Amino acid sequence: MKLITEFNENHDVECIVEAKENGEKSYVIEGVFAQADKKNRNGRVYPKSIMESAVSKYVTEQVTKPRAVGELTPPEGSTVNFNKVSHPNTDLSLEGIDVVGQTQILDTTKGKIVKGLLEGEAQLGVSTRGMGSLETR
Repeated sequence: MKLITEFNENHDVECIVEAKENGEKSYVIEGVFAQADKKNRNGRVYPKSIMESAVSKYVTEQVTKPRAVGELTPPEGSTVNFNKVSHPNTDLSLEGIDVVGQTQILDTTKGKIVKGLLEGEAQLGVSTRGMGSLETR
């Protein structure tokens, strides 16, 4: 087993900003986080059956708990460093070949950096990671 990471820089990810009654803002990022049956930026293709299984397991074991937290920058290992957490993934599903997700930006140190980038209209991407094996075809 090895750590496999992917980065999605597509423009199908949208930021939604909602004003709360107390004047604070809520930031949600949603859109296509990954795709199956299509060559990605790293030159890999994940069959839809593999992606369905991985998404289902992640939703069951992480999203619904809720333990599906992510970091501001892609981590180098397979575990999350809670000092670097910026967001929880609040929803994830497979729609056709698209893995569609939603994440809420937290008011943590790293989450505040994300909010600042979004307010500065920076284009952010989404990265995914998982443990597995690869085969060449």
